[in-house]
Amino acid sequence: MEENFNPVAQTRANYYTPGSPVQFVCVELLKGDVSGEHAVCLTFKNISRVTLTALEIHFKCKGVDGVILCEDKFEYRDLQVKPGELFGQDDAVFITAKAITSVDVTLCNVYNGKRVVHLDGIKRVRLPAPRRLAPELQKALEARMNRTGLKYQPQVFENGWYCACGAFHPTEEDTVYCSECGCDRILLQNALNTLLQPAAPADEMEMPLNAPAAPAAPAAVEEPTRIVGAAPAAPAAPVEEPTRVVGAPVYEPKADPIQPVSEPTRVLDASVRAPLSGAAAADEGTRVIPTRRLAPVRQPAPVEEDEEYEDNRDSVAEALIRWVPPITAILCAAIALCGFVYYQFVL
Repeated sequence: MEENFNPVAQTRANYYTPGSPVQFVCVELLKGDVSGEHAVCLTFKNISRVTLTALEIHFKCKGVDGVILCEDKFEYRDLQVKPGELFGQDDAVFITAKAITSVDVTLCNVYNGKRVVHLDGIKRVRLPAPRRLAPELQKALEARMNRTGLKYQPQVFENGWYCACGAFHPTEEDTVYCSECGCDRILLQNALNTLLQPAAPADEMEMPLNAPAAPAAPAAVEEPTRIVGAAPAAPAAPVEEPTRVVGAPVYEPKADPIQPVSEPTRVLDASVRAPLSGAAAADEGTRVIPTRRLAPVRQPAPVEEDEEYEDNRDSVAEALIRWVPPITAILCAAIALCGFVYYQFVL
């Protein structure tokens, strides 16, 4: 007998497998309208540029008390999944009467015809949690984009980007269009920036969506994707105003008034303090009073020397300079002549 299964809860994957041509998107929990059993369905997406024909996974389902209810492998065969398409949401990998709280999925092998890509050795990367928009901003963004379900703030990371619908698109997908809601990432960011502009002047508005991508979150311990039911709507949170940057006031230095020259102090003994007033004489402590200001001592102007003044030693130097050269030449000539006569006539 056929049985209809109705959706009970849906949770997106909180991790992804870098470099894989297929990504785990979400887990959905269904409940039969007759038997009341729970069926687990997994959704995957082809982010490559080729058609996928098969996929092998390993999954683990846990109950409320953390006990593993089922751990097994599952194969999706005879597929013709084109690039950007979702698949697997119609196939139940596990059916149980017990409540399921979390599902852990590991990609094993993916096939493209006879070609196979082994994914067992790739370490999964934890995704940062998406930021929820305020209800007023959510409604305004949905009206501007003419779509529903835009609950989250678009974010750009080093390893991918979040759409407002909550879908994560890794860098391997290489697209600016969301394959689930159809939003354009650039138009979505511009629409949100326009809605945030009235909160602050245009020259002070920061553009968080155009900021550089935040560093990728480090690989953490792999945790299963937890399944949660429909939670009540969160209370309206006030829209956060951007931080205003105010420059420090500039102060112009004022000219300091001319301060009197500090005067030295001197200590008076008891004999000098005696003639002071009664109140001052009654004070037996040592009092310090300034001394009288001394008149500045003027330095005499320098006396300029007469340029025509002549030293007596200049005449002696002039005489030496005049007569020493000729006398020296005569003496040298006489010595040379004596030597010549001696060698010619004596020897």
